Amino acid sequence: MTKTLAPRTIALALTLPAAAFATSAAAQSSDFEPEGGFYVSVQAGVSSPTDETFDGIQDPVAGSPGVAGAPAQVEVEYDEGFNGTAAIGYRLPRRVFGLLQPSIELEYAYSEADVSGGSFNGGIQRFDGDVEVHTVSINYQTDFRWAEDQRFIPFIGGGIGIADVDHNAAYFPANGIATAPTFAVTGGDTGLSLQSNIGIQYVLTDNIELQTRVRYQRITGLDFERRFVAGGADLFNADLDGRFETVNVLAGVRYRF
Repeated sequence: MTKTLAPRTIALALTLPAAAFATSAAAQSSDFEPEGGFYVSVQAGVSSPTDETFDGIQDPVAGSPGVAGAPAQVEVEYDEGFNGTAAIGYRLPRRVFGLLQPSIELEYAYSEADVSGGSFNGGIQRFDGDVEVHTVSINYQTDFRWAEDQRFIPFIGGGIGIADVDHNAAYFPANGIATAPTFAVTGGDTGLSLQSNIGIQYVLTDNIELQTRVRYQRITGLDFERRFVAGGADLFNADLDGRFETVNVLAGVRYRF
């Protein structure tokens, strides 16, 4: 469970130098009016999900092992995976407060990661499986602009949207005997996605900008099921509530029309 605090730690570490950078840049502000307009962007990179805990109460149907009313707490650990985005947006052709140039965009994002481990009710089990996330969000981005010929443009931003999470974490006792899963935390559910970004872009030409960013995404309101799957069975055991959090490191290109 070593990655639980990673999103908050990374966000804090990146916010402080960005604030200092913006403060020093403000002193160089001039009277120019930056160009705006529509753009498209694509990015790809690494997704690093936080280890999560899903909680519920066992309510097994006939044939499913378990004790009605007993806790069902599943801790799931994830490997690093892939994240990719595509967006269309509009950058306002003006600055706010003499330094900030806002943009708004509609974005689709996809991420996936493998399950690397976990435990049920604090026990010792072997885990495998994967998780896939599809997100549609409305994002804002604020560029720090202080010169017409500025090549490096730092930015911050965020977004709100809807995420569809397809979860499949199967596990079985770590006794070296079982060769197939006995239970699984599985299902697909839709939750509220909130995200924040910090990064920098490089103006390559009048129309092309290269970007890199760190993004923290949090998806809440997820509901999965613990199911008994041994021997070809597929029987309900418990509803599980939880969330999904990840830190993504992305790089890509933006084309301005």
